[in-house]
Amino acid sequence: MKRVLITGGAGFIGHHVIRYFLKNTDYEIVSIDRLDFSGNLNRISDILDTEKIDNKKRLRVVFHDLRAEINDYVSADLGSFNYILHMAASSHVDRSIVDPMSFVLDNVVATCNILNFSKKQKNLEKLIYFSTDEVFGPAPENVKYKERDRYNSTNPYSATKAGGEEL
Repeated sequence: MKRVLITGGAGFIGHHVIRYFLKNTDYEIVSIDRLDFSGNLNRISDILDTEKIDNKKRLRVVFHDLRAEINDYVSADLGSFNYILHMAASSHVDRSIVDPMSFVLDNVVATCNILNFSKKQKNLEKLIYFSTDEVFGPAPENVKYKERDRYNSTNPYSATKAGGEEL
């Protein structure tokens, strides 16, 4: 059976991704989250309560702060993955201006830790990093940015997401 690691699974986007995988695949899912102000375990509980398939056997939630290294003990506990979807992030622009260091830790250091973890994954087929269009700055009407366009971050949040992309 394929295995997928979803970081930030208790977040707004993450829980929708978990629901999608449970409904449309037979994958085993591990969600890793630190459950801060934006992570809500009730979102995952709701999935387990409302879906009609036996999700409890296919979904495991692990509490870990990705700002800390995924050491050998945590790595052994998590196991091996075919896919990693890295969505865990701080994303509140106003908070990023008040406390930019927490965004560096959440969006750059945590991404580096996931990348280091992924290098040890022998069966990894794909890692997907969820970023933001804000890395390109304000978009004039009818302008479509391309992946290789120059970054023009205007706040610490978008700058740290750009930093994660560059890793």
